[in-house]
Amino acid sequence: MTNSTPDQEPQQAESVEQADPEEVPSTEQLQEPSTEKDPGEEPVAPKRDEPEPDHEAVGIGVIDTEEPQAD
Repeated sequence: MTNSTPDQEPQQAESVEQADPEEVPSTEQLQEPSTEKDPGEEPVAPKRDEPEPDHEAVGIGVIDTEEPQAD
């Protein structure tokens, strides 16, 4: 029997000893290696063959930058 209703989250135990055994990860689960990659193995964005866009986004609109902008 629990003290929570379906609309409420269950209460968090104050210590591992008080926690529900099904909620506590096993030692084997805690020793699993990280899925993070080393810096050399991280995916890299492909190089762009296209030139930079010839417009500048300002707010919601787009302003053509062929002429210098007055500030």
